Amino acid sequence: MSGRRGQSGNGPSTSWHRRRLAEEAAKREEAERARAAAAEQAQKAAEDARQVAERARRRQRYFSLALLILLVGLWIATWLWEKKYNVDQAILKVQSFFVSIQTEPEMVIVPGGVFRRGDLYGTGGSNEQPVQEVTLKPFALGKYEVTFAEYDRFALATGRTLPSDMDWGRRSRPVINVSWEDAQAYAQWLSEATGKRYRLPTESEWEYAARSGGKDEIWAGTSDERQLKDYAVYRKANRTEEVGSKKPNGLGLYDMSGNVWEWVKDCVHDDYRGAPRDGSAWLEANDGNCDRRVVRGGSWSYGPWDLRVSNRGKGDRHLVNIDAGFRLAQDIP
Repeated sequence: MSGRRGQSGNGPSTSWHRRRLAEEAAKREEAERARAAAAEQAQKAAEDARQVAERARRRQRYFSLALLILLVGLWIATWLWEKKYNVDQAILKVQSFFVSIQTEPEMVIVPGGVFRRGDLYGTGGSNEQPVQEVTLKPFALGKYEVTFAEYDRFALATGRTLPSDMDWGRRSRPVINVSWEDAQAYAQWLSEATGKRYRLPTESEWEYAARSGGKDEIWAGTSDERQLKDYAVYRKANRTEEVGSKKPNGLGLYDMSGNVWEWVKDCVHDDYRGAPRDGSAWLEANDGNCDRRVVRGGSWSYGPWDLRVSNRGKGDRHLVNIDAGFRLAQDIP
């Protein structure tokens, strides 16, 4: 009897209890899922917010960078406009902040020798007398006059004002509107940049080389005035021409007569009395006027008489001119 009463009393209660436990477990599981879903949504919302904030910060950085680039670009454009640089010059200027931008001139070896310096034909001025025998050691001389393309690199690298080309063109035309001091500074800069010693030629070196190694020529390359137009840019022209556009003289040097007057190292003297006979520069000795320097070769605006290789011009060392340039020399070790 007692066994049957136990089964009758516990059966329904146990089932109900189990159902209740299952329901509570299901509720807890549902609640857990709800909490997990809420946490996931909160995490997603936070991630979305973070991404929105990151995109906003990125847009701000891009905007700031673009604004900076714009401002720098405007500053550079204004600076280039003030400097009057063209595109090629602007690129070279930027390059000069990071690398050397010089180009070396093509040089011609001039053998040493003996020659007669001065007016050999009696048609020149008193400053070309007396005729003297001069002995020179070998040296090197620029095959061409220094061009705008070469000099502009110096001006850009050192912050100098670019010399005017008179709207004739730059590149391969001989540089003009440069003083003797400008030529000296260019030679020093190129020497420091290359580790080689460049300088202005002496007056004797210049004349010896112009005479094709000491020949008795009136002009560089010829003594026949009818042929002068083949060797020189002179009075019949109305501006400079590109270097090397005429025939070279006997040493392969171009434009030694005409195109532009060429600065040399020497100071101005009234004549050759007391002048060195070893090819060295004649400076203060014998009342030399070193505020003025010698120029040689004549130019595009002068006639045949001024283009003679013995002719000695002069100019203030500080002044520039539309028909004055230079070429470089080097000692040979």
